[in-house]
Amino acid sequence: MKASISFPELQDLITEKAKQHISFSHVDGRTVRVTYPLNLGFIKKDISANLIIKEVIGSDLLVQLSAGMGTDTLLTTVLSLLKDKIPAGMIEKRPDSHLMLHLGEIEQVKSVFDTIDVSDLRVLSDGLEVEGTLKKQEL
Repeated sequence: MKASISFPELQDLITEKAKQHISFSHVDGRTVRVTYPLNLGFIKKDISANLIIKEVIGSDLLVQLSAGMGTDTLLTTVLSLLKDKIPAGMIEKRPDSHLMLHLGEIEQVKSVFDTIDVSDLRVLSDGLEVEGTLKKQEL
């Protein structure tokens, strides 16, 4: 089975939950461009990075952030800015600009993983597509 979510739907969900506007755009089938408006009072600038989908592991998603030189510094800065706006433990920083996103920490997403064994996540031109199989439910 396949299900999809459009970039506008995903952006609205993140804005509602994290109180932060983040926009997404297609790069290729495994890569999405993420843009975050940085506002430090005296500095207002959009920061963009590519998020490369590496692997789906249960309800976790391993991704790699690519933003050119200074990716690790950018990653540390953005994570510190978001730490009070996202559920604790939702994002785990890994070596080499990798992140483990614990998607089960998001209530709406958790219900998907409770019902579906997700096998793949792809980037479409207008959103994300999840592929998986229904879990057998006990009666």
